[in-house]
Amino acid sequence: CLGAFSFGYHLGIVNPALEHLALDLGIAANVQMKGLVVSTVLIGATVGSLCSGKVADDLGRKSALIASAAPLVAGSLLCSCASAVWIMLLGRVLCGLGIGAASNLVPMYVAEIAPEKMRGTLGSLNQLAICIGILLAVIAGLPLAGNPLWWHNMFLFAAGPAVLQGALMTVVPESPGWLRRKGRIAEAEAAETALWGAPDLVATAAAAAAASGDGDSGAMPKGKDAGASLGGLFAPSNRRQMTIGTTLFFLQQMTGVNAVIYFSSSMFAASGVKSAVAASVAVCAINVFGTLCSGQALDRMGRKPLLIGSFVGMGASCLVIAAAMSAQATWSLAGPVAVAGTLAYMVCFGLGCGPIPGLLSSEIFSPAIRGSAMSLCFVTHWVFNFVIGQAFLPVVQAVGGPAVFLGFSAMCAASVLFVQTQVLETKGKSLESIQREMMALNN
Repeated sequence: CLGAFSFGYHLGIVNPALEHLALDLGIAANVQMKGLVVSTVLIGATVGSLCSGKVADDLGRKSALIASAAPLVAGSLLCSCASAVWIMLLGRVLCGLGIGAASNLVPMYVAEIAPEKMRGTLGSLNQLAICIGILLAVIAGLPLAGNPLWWHNMFLFAAGPAVLQGALMTVVPESPGWLRRKGRIAEAEAAETALWGAPDLVATAAAAAAASGDGDSGAMPKGKDAGASLGGLFAPSNRRQMTIGTTLFFLQQMTGVNAVIYFSSSMFAASGVKSAVAASVAVCAINVFGTLCSGQALDRMGRKPLLIGSFVGMGASCLVIAAAMSAQATWSLAGPVAVAGTLAYMVCFGLGCGPIPGLLSSEIFSPAIRGSAMSLCFVTHWVFNFVIGQAFLPVVQAVGGPAVFLGFSAMCAASVLFVQTQVLETKGKSLESIQREMMALNN
């Protein structure tokens, strides 16, 4: 999960470092340029996510993950030594390419190598690594208070996990399902033994690999999978899966997580916590806690109950935040109540809405389109992340913070309805059985 850690670290690193690097690069008074430093990583991530699925389908999950480390290393080094804003922007784009690819490839690889009874727990480690990466990025910014040039070291540190990712991925097995789909049966059997143990222990786990393989394994009848072209992705046999995957990522972004994080510092300040860094650490730490709880519950409670409970809790928390913001001028407890709502929101987000969209996307697609389909799902994530980031402040200025959070609560209610009626439960099921159920739903 080093790729997921890098994903989180690069998303979180600009929060504490932006004002310091802007001063050094001569853009302290240029709001648009500072916005570009933040948003170019999202542009790179969109491209990286879009391209990585095809690379993973053609060259393998392992090779794609090794390759994704290169732009992460190069981008981190460029950002670290940036003496001009264009160098910083180029580095941020390269980092974006790497984290966009990793955001797609890590859950895909984990789903294809994990035994079905542990797939939820292992899949949640991806989101946990992202949360830890964000948290450590914020903590890494603490020395900035005494050393404004520390931001160079913060970006340099980011190269370490990327180097480890590239090196360690050379010694792990390739996805057995991908190898089988390519007809490399002997290599697939060797990978299964390396992953799951002696041959007598491989039998149950091999069913999952068969589902990740092709028609030759018997997992999927020949001719049932549409190709991985854009038209094939939206063919009738794949329509339900694409609807679930892309809509969950859309709802993840439209239910307020970025807004809650943005307002967290002001909410903590209103309750007497003046340190923005302390507020950020608290929000990130509580998100890690929620994700840890999710990892323990995914394979026991299932994806749908956790996702529904997550959206219900997030919606209720948004109502609390909206009420506290409305009463801030007249209610002495408005600040602490808003903080409580913020922390409750982040716990609920970590329990379901954070980890489950990526996990489900890695489970519901057939092997012939899994790479390209997951790419499109994660492109949805990055595009709407960018859109919300650009539109959020103008909307707040136009209608006010309380109205925005009421809107987020309404989106949470709509999300509960979508999950209840459209999402397939995948707990404890092999990838093969999930694909058969999805095929039946599409017919």
